[in-house]
Amino acid sequence: MTMQQYPSNGGILMQDKCIYNAQPVILPMPDQTLNDDILFSTFNLHFCNHCCLGFGALYNSVKARDSRLLGNYAKARSYGTTARRMNIAAVVIGFIFFIGFIFILFKISSGLTSAFHHLTITPGN
Repeated sequence: MTMQQYPSNGGILMQDKCIYNAQPVILPMPDQTLNDDILFSTFNLHFCNHCCLGFGALYNSVKARDSRLLGNYAKARSYGTTARRMNIAAVVIGFIFFIGFIFILFKISSGLTSAFHHLTITPGN
């Protein structure tokens, strides 16, 4: 049994005694930094939908995902940026409303406590 020599042109000798030349396949990959923030938008739609910012963010997130799937990366990036800005604005406004609500509850409870305390100390009035 003799060993077969590899051809000098760089090809690969296969079992069927044919020489195949391997060529690299280069596939262009799209930019992978396109964020549509769909989960963040869904959260804001349900919990921070002040001034309909959560709905607008969800709309832009869906448009960004659709544009990315269609191959229009510039429009997808634009929709994604708009969705992210609307999400941030919704969270900030929601946080401000939440802090204001806590402050109002604190003031109401302290007012009720002082009124109740005043009634228990001076029962004659």
